[in-house]
This record gives sequence, structure tokens and C-alpha cells, in this order.
Amino acid sequence: MRSFFFDPAPLLAVLRTIGKRLAFHSALVACAALALVGGLVVDDYGSSADTVVQRQIAINTLAYMQQGNPDTLHNNERYYGPAFELVLLAGERLLGLQDSRRIHLLRHGLTHLFFLGAGWGCAWLTFRRYGSRGLALCALGLFLLHPRLYAHSFFNSKDLPFLSMFMLTLCLAHRAWRRNTLGAFALCGAGVGILTSIRVLGAMLFVAVLGLRALDALRAADGPARRHVLRTGVLFAAASALAMYATWPYLWADPFSRLAEAFRFMAHHHQTISNLFRGQYLGSQAVPPAYIPVWFAVTAPPGALLFGLLGALAWLRRGLARPRALGRNTPLRFEGLLAACVLLPVLAVILLGSTLYNGWRQMYFLYAPFCLLATAGLHAAAAALAPYRQWVYGLVGLGLGTTAAAMLVFHPHQYDYFNFLTPRATPEGLATQYTRDYWEIALREALDELRRRYPAGPLRVSASSNPPLRKTLALLPAAARSRIAVDAAYADFHIQLTPGANRHAVYAPSFTRRVYNSVLFDVAALNLALVDAAAAAPYRAHYRAATAHAPVARARFDIYLDARAVTYVQAPCRPADAQPRFFLHVTPVDPRRLPPPARAAGFANLDFAFYRRGVRLAEACLATVPLPAYALRRISTGQWAHNRILWRADIALPPSPAAQLRYRAAYEALAPTAPAVRAVFDVYVTAEAATYVKTPCQAADTAPKFVLHVFPVRPDNLPAERQAHGFDNLDFQFDWQGAHFDGTCLAQAPLPAYAIQRLRVGQFRAGAPLWLEEIEIALDS
Repeated sequence: MRSFFFDPAPLLAVLRTIGKRLAFHSALVACAALALVGGLVVDDYGSSADTVVQRQIAINTLAYMQQGNPDTLHNNERYYGPAFELVLLAGERLLGLQDSRRIHLLRHGLTHLFFLGAGWGCAWLTFRRYGSRGLALCALGLFLLHPRLYAHSFFNSKDLPFLSMFMLTLCLAHRAWRRNTLGAFALCGAGVGILTSIRVLGAMLFVAVLGLRALDALRAADGPARRHVLRTGVLFAAASALAMYATWPYLWADPFSRLAEAFRFMAHHHQTISNLFRGQYLGSQAVPPAYIPVWFAVTAPPGALLFGLLGALAWLRRGLARPRALGRNTPLRFEGLLAACVLLPVLAVILLGSTLYNGWRQMYFLYAPFCLLATAGLHAAAAALAPYRQWVYGLVGLGLGTTAAAMLVFHPHQYDYFNFLTPRATPEGLATQYTRDYWEIALREALDELRRRYPAGPLRVSASSNPPLRKTLALLPAAARSRIAVDAAYADFHIQLTPGANRHAVYAPSFTRRVYNSVLFDVAALNLALVDAAAAAPYRAHYRAATAHAPVARARFDIYLDARAVTYVQAPCRPADAQPRFFLHVTPVDPRRLPPPARAAGFANLDFAFYRRGVRLAEACLATVPLPAYALRRISTGQWAHNRILWRADIALPPSPAAQLRYRAAYEALAPTAPAVRAVFDVYVTAEAATYVKTPCQAADTAPKFVLHVFPVRPDNLPAERQAHGFDNLDFQFDWQGAHFDGTCLAQAPLPAYAIQRLRVGQFRAGAPLWLEEIEIALDS
């Protein structure tokens, strides 16, 4: 149709041409759009605990390159390949950045762009293998819309660059076999070398490519073909070694031995970190075999997980049907390489007992080959359901859209993503099952929310871990940094991260952030002058109730006691007095109520910092610590700093009236009978207890520790830790389970239920026995 003013046909032809080109480069267009999105959200993410360490690796490596002094590299740093960190440092130096915020934003932005480039590589490789733009876009979505990896692509310059380079290296490997030229294999070798200089585990691709190239040489049709294969293999190895050597300066002095050191260090890292995994805390050096598979399964988007498993099954079925194809340069063999890149590292860390921590972040690179397997599974599903292929792609698009929606809802906490396989229905379900914000990225949102709610004046803030809080401050604008101070002793607000079911409930949070119905962090106002009257009312009521009677002890803080809690009050409140750490040791009447680690000490350690347990009213400082539910004999409390006790109060708690009556009844029942032993204390033995009695009795008589060693008839009745000794040690202090009345001292220790052969009783002082007696027992089992 001809317009009145101009002919639209040429314009329509140009638009059609542009549309075709955009369709052809649709993955590139999608990556460009996501880069724009990344530029908008890059300032929303916090800083990882390792950011400063990672940047320092590049700074120290640069110093080593300039000076040649290995002392510039600390022990841990020398084993981490600096290739990507040197790129980040170069960008920082080229732009002349000095402000910490600009440096962090540049690092986050470049790390994210590298991740997007890897996503484009995933789409390119998929298009080259299958010739489908729709499948290439699906592959791009599967790779980039992994919520955890997307979030980490901003702040994790440690694990995400290795994942990104792993994907690009797989692209180069596929290209090398497709072209089969010297240049292609040289480029692939350079990629593998750079990959290894980011993390030494990249050497597994070096071994895999050389192994497959050797197989190609064995299967070559003739001599010239074999020589060409060998030349490409040698060139690949040389390019890989040269690239790794050039980008990892620590190897320059002694490449072979230092590379071996790096392998040993990475296989058995010395660092011990506690991992919360399926409801149990595990040491990082003793994780179960299911650790990586379970973490991978519960944090992957369901669609990627489904199609990845389909791809693995399809490869296995075709491999069993055509096993010879696995030895030739075929798509089936390439998929076998992908499967090996997923399975073999997992088997290696299981068999070697490698150190693993912080979820599965050290193994994030597994997602690169797994994602390519997922695209193979999607292709197989679309081929099997050819008449409904568009429906298959539509369902994949719906799944990706659902994941993207979840990422928007939980922004910027996509790093806390868990799929439907995890318990999310009940409050704190996730917090009690898996480690969550281990790098404390949520501190950024907490600080931003504090700034929004309190736009004027200085803010003193503390956190469950203050060093990451100081690093997070570096991300804020200079004006915000100037008004926020990290004050662990006298904070106005305390940020408690991933508190879970065990978070301190001494004060109500000012605001809370929940993800999947579980608290990710809460922020409590410790200075009640900054909150409204309703929020401060419970604390004022507790202050009035506590101070209505006399304190049980007076020191820098007055100490008030009831059956449920110890309360510390200082009025007027002096900030310097709240800074030293408080110690609070509670001794139970029955030591067996203590957890095993505390039994040797004989008391429960409830030490605390004021900012964790206290609040400030206008007229006073108030800290409250709940007491255990079991009966207590003594409370010892005070403050200490620099290994010196500043003040101390020891509070002896009298036995309850019921306990006094029980001791009197025991004495009256035993008095007419003869003791089993007459010594400093007379000792009576029944089937239920050993009772120590002395009349008349002084306080000095009960100060030494009482001995009670129980020898069973059957040694296997003993706890495992006591079987080597041959007896159970039930030693006790008099004030744990004794009482004074009418000039008599009586202590009673319950006996185990199993059959007893012999008892050893007595008292010790300063490690030497005051008196010891043996009692032969003939009791029914």
C-alpha cells in the first residue's frame, strides 16, 4: 500500500531485515538487555566476606610481579590463581578509582558482565550443536536464570568467574573439535590455561582434552591424520601451559612443585567452618557424601534439574545403544565429556574427603556442563514430542518465567533461593535446615533500611559479625558512611543475621526481613529513645518490676534475680561501662543437666555482650539473660576485658524448701542404719544413691571436691568415653547437691541404674586425696 507522503515498502524491508538479524542474534540481544538490568541493580547487593581478601590477592600478586619477592604473597593467597582478580585490579587502576564504593561497584559490574558473556557462550554452543534459535534462548535462560548464581555473579569474584570461564572453555573445546585446526586447539588450550589460573581444578579439562585427543590419534584413519591430531594435541598442551604460566605469577620460579602445592592445598583446605546441612552442624572437613548432590538438588531451578536429568538419561541410553560412538568425535562423546565434568569432580571430593563449606559454592562450576546437559535433555524431549514441540518450549518458557518472578520477589536475596524440595511451609523451616546467608550479604539491605527509617543524625550499629558490617559500609555513599559507625559495645541498633529458631528473643525487632517464611535478618533498636512508646513499654515495665526490690548484688551493674532471668541495671548509664564483655556462669544442682562439653567445667557458660542482651532507656541501661530451666546452686557473673576481671559477683542460691525437706527426710531415714564407710564423712549406700553425712560440720569440711567412682558389674554399661577407665566418674562439689542443717552436712549423689560391683568415695583438694575408701557392693541388677 502506497502512502500519500512516501512509499513504506523500503522501510518495511529494512525493518524485516533488522528483525531477522535480531532473531539470529537473539541471545546477544537478551544478554544486552540483561546487562542493562544488571546496571540498574548492581548497587542493590552487599559485599562478600572474601571481597577484600580477593582484591588483596591481586594487589600482592602485582607486587610480586614487580619485586619478585615471594613474601608479598601470603600462604593462602599464593595458591589462588589471580587471573580474573588481576583483570579487576587493572580496570580499577585504569579508571583511577580511589573511593571504596566505586571500586566495589566496578568489581561487581565486571564479574556480572563476565557471567553474561558465559551465558551467551552457552546459547552459542547450543545453536551450533542443534541449529535452533529457540533452543539457544532456552539454554541462555537456564544458565542465567539460576537465582543463586545470578546473585553471586555480582559479589562473588571467587567462584563465579571460574564457572563463567568453565562454560567458555567448553565452548572453545567444542569449537576445536568441530574445526579440527591448529589454531582452534591452540585457542582452546589458552582457555584451559586461564581457567586453571583462576582455580587449579581447571586442570581436569586439560587432562580430559588431552585424553580425548590421544583417543583420536589411536583411531586416526592414516598416518597424516594421526600426525595432525598429535600436532594439535601438543599445541593445545603448550598453549595451555603457557597461558597458565603467564597469568599465574607464583608459578614463575618453580612451576611444577608450586602447582603440586596448589593441588594439595585445594584438596585439603586447612580452614574449618561449621556447615548447617539437613538440620545438623557439620565440620567443613567431615561432610557426608551426599553434601554436594543434595545442595545442588535443593538450590537448582526445577526445570533445569528435570531437563538435566533427562539429558543424562538420554545420553546414557544412546551410549549403551552405540558404545563405539563414545570413542569417536561425535555429539555423543561431547555429552559424555559434559557428564564426566559433572560426576567426576563430585566423586573426587567424596573420595578425597575434601574440605567443603558455604553451601556448594566451591562447586558452582558444575552447573556449566549440567546446563548443557539440560539443553540436550530439552532437545531430546522436543524431538520425542515433535508434534507438540511448541508446547514443550512454552512450558520451558513458563518455568523460566516462574523462576524470574521468584527472583524479582526476593530481590536482592536470590542467593537464598531454595526450590520446592526444601521445608518452607513452617516458620524457620529453612533456617534450621541449611546454611543461608553465610557471606552476610543481607547487611546491605539492613543498612539501607536503617538509613531510610532514620534519615538524620548519626547511627551506631552492631551486627552478629562486625567485620563484614565494616566491609558493607564501603559500598555506601560517602555521606552515608560518615553517619554510620560500627559500635559493638554501645550500638543504637543490632542486626542479627539468619537468626533462625535460636535467635535471641530478648528484644523485639524493629523490622524483619523474611525469605520463604524464614527470618533472613532482623534489626533491633537497642536505644529505646529512637522507638515509639509502644515498643519501649515492655522494657520500661520490666525495669520497674526488676528494681521494685533490692538487688542480690551491687557492682558496676546492680544485679536482680528471679526464677527466670538475671537482670543487670545501671542508672545513670555510662557507655564505657557497657563495653566490656559480661561473663555469666551458672552451676546447676545436678551437674548431669549440663551438656557434655560443659560437665568438666561444672557450669554453663552464658557469657554475652551488652549489645546482644541489652537495651538503653533514657534513665538506665538494662540487660536481661534468661536462665536455664533446671535448678541452680550458684551464679557467678561480672565483666572482663583484656583477660582481666573488672568486677565479679558470686551469688549462692539456697536449696529450695522442697530440697531442704528431701535432705532432712534422707538423713532421718539413714540415721538408724550403719554407714558403709566411717571416715571424715560417713557414707551410706542404697540402691538409689550414695549419701555423705558429717556431724558436727563446718563450711571448710564441704569445700573439697567429693569423689564418687562407680565400678559396674558389666563394663559395657559405662559411657563410651569412660570404658577405657573402667569406672564412671560422678565427682561433685558439695554446693551442687548438698545442704547444711542443724550442724549436719549431708550430700546425696544418685547412683546409676545398672548393677554396681564397687564404689570409691572420698574427697580431693588441689589434686591430692584427703581421704579415699573402697566399698564393695552386692546389689541386685
